[in-house]
Amino acid sequence: MTDTIGGIGVALVPHIYGASQLGVLSVTAPGPAHPRVEYVGGDLFVGLDERRDGAATAVTEGQADAWPQPFREALLAALGAATALPDAVEGATVITDEADAAAILLEPARLAGRQLSGAPVVLALARDRVVLVGADDEAALTRALDLAEELYDAGGPLVSAHPIVLQDDAWAPFDWRERVPSLRPRFERVLRLFSVRAYEAQTVALQRPDVHIADPKIRVLDDGVTVTFATWPKGTATLLPVVDNVIIADPSGQLSVATMAEFLDAAGDAVVRTGLSPARYFVPGERPRDTGA
Repeated sequence: MTDTIGGIGVALVPHIYGASQLGVLSVTAPGPAHPRVEYVGGDLFVGLDERRDGAATAVTEGQADAWPQPFREALLAALGAATALPDAVEGATVITDEADAAAILLEPARLAGRQLSGAPVVLALARDRVVLVGADDEAALTRALDLAEELYDAGGPLVSAHPIVLQDDAWAPFDWRERVPSLRPRFERVLRLFSVRAYEAQTVALQRPDVHIADPKIRVLDDGVTVTFATWPKGTATLLPVVDNVIIADPSGQLSVATMAEFLDAAGDAVVRTGLSPARYFVPGERPRDTGA
């Protein structure tokens, strides 16, 4: 949808968000400055960007509240007419046009007649890499996970590795543990990779001198299983991410390891889950000695 404001052409175009990105924006752009979005399913949302002279800015809550038309109407108008999706390659359709991807997320009826092995499943890995497969096509799901790892390794912005499935004309979380148990290790690995990237973005937004922002790290065990860990400098006020294992660094130099569940059980009520997304726990303590740590 295109309009003219002050003689400048303004195009409204869809923008696909994951919950983790919106969580970071709730810190950096709260309240009226936060992007207005429409919930799709799983952890996916769609908003709008204003594009002027090649620059894109998100349509915010404050802007949308001032519009005479409902936000959803403007969102659907921005989708335009249905366009043909790319051909599937060995069961996987990789959609690189964000508007086309947003169209099937907001109006899944556009998928009518699409030949898939099972119900439609979508993985919105990145804004320009949205994968459509069939729920019963294990090989195509494997290719989607391969692409997810490639995108992680490339270091670009990611959206979500949580798949959604079309059920009763609406998108819902895809239960991959039940539907494709053989791919459970792959899904678990990819979800951990994407979570680490989300926490890295959040860390930048949360930087402050009075609390240590612990970053999660990836480790591949000898049996090939991918796990996450983070370090808590014992006695230091810390915002701790949700990870598999917590390394406890004693000021004396000794290290010990606990699972996340063991760490929380031992801490009891002293550790509080915050409202941040991605989720973090606040571990009370003294101000960090080295704010660059």
